[in-house]
Amino acid sequence: MKIRPLGSKVLLKDKEAPKYFKNTSILIPETAHNKEYLAFVIKRGKDVKNVEEGDLVKYAKHIQAIEMEHEGEDHFLIDEKDIHAIVEDD
Repeated sequence: MKIRPLGSKVLLKDKEAPKYFKNTSILIPETAHNKEYLAFVIKRGKDVKNVEEGDLVKYAKHIQAIEMEHEGEDHFLIDEKDIHAIVEDD
């Protein structure tokens, strides 16, 4: 199924947290992950003005997200107002 967000909605895909300690084969348990609330913008509604598809964004911790499947993968849909920042490389 393909999703096309309406209005000010943004379709996001969570940025995956690393599963292993850097440069090792030691697995990090799921309970030890710190949630960063970072996601990639996959699609955006026509009224979205501040983010582009492909942007890495920081979103609010407490939001009303609509979880859904898009092209066979888990995604979620939120309002643009729940996005706090675009994350850029240094």
